[in-house]
Amino acid sequence: MKQPLLGLLLACALTAPCWAEEAEKPTIVPVTNAAFHSVVFENDNMSLVSVTLPPGTSTGYHSHDQDLVFAITAGAKIKNQVLGEGPVEVEFKLGAVHFVNYTKNPGVHQIINVEENKTLRLLAIGIVRPEPGRYTISTRPAPYELALDNDRVRAWRLRLNPGEGAPVIQQTAPGARIVVAGGMVTERRAGKPDQPRVLRSQDFMEMPAEERGIENNGDSAVELVEIELK
Repeated sequence: MKQPLLGLLLACALTAPCWAEEAEKPTIVPVTNAAFHSVVFENDNMSLVSVTLPPGTSTGYHSHDQDLVFAITAGAKIKNQVLGEGPVEVEFKLGAVHFVNYTKNPGVHQIINVEENKTLRLLAIGIVRPEPGRYTISTRPAPYELALDNDRVRAWRLRLNPGEGAPVIQQTAPGARIVVAGGMVTERRAGKPDQPRVLRSQDFMEMPAEERGIENNGDSAVELVEIELK
């Protein structure tokens, strides 16, 4: 009786570390299913994910395989942890625009909000088409400020105080607008009536190739990030 019992105990001892390793493996989900992520838009060119991460919470590990451009609409200090590596503390500042090349280098990570009372909010645009060069993008004069430019995307920041406007531009490629700080504006398009509208922080709009101008006719400063795909 002792030999079979000893054999069973040894077998359990040898297999226990395997069970422990399996238990320690994190669950990995696609970014579209990550905690505190919401998919709000998708077409043939781009997909948009809205992230609202309360203080002290984590997205959990999730995977990316599309090039990603994102803008911060409510800043916070976070820890970014790539799978298999230690966490790195980063401060995401309001209005900052970031890009990560995931098409050629797919990745898995989690984001942890280390703030006590600040919620992180961002809008992330995944670029659906894997290769650049499909579109020719525009150039824009002041007060547009270049925020990001690479072989996949060009992004501008536009800040308008009350009463200020931006000259008419000709957008030549599909794109998007992210509202960092909202307010009341009027948009002008050739051959169409002026369009007053109220923009809210964290708003997202698909922006087609078109000619348009914009004016801040509200009582608060407006900040936008506008993006064109390459």
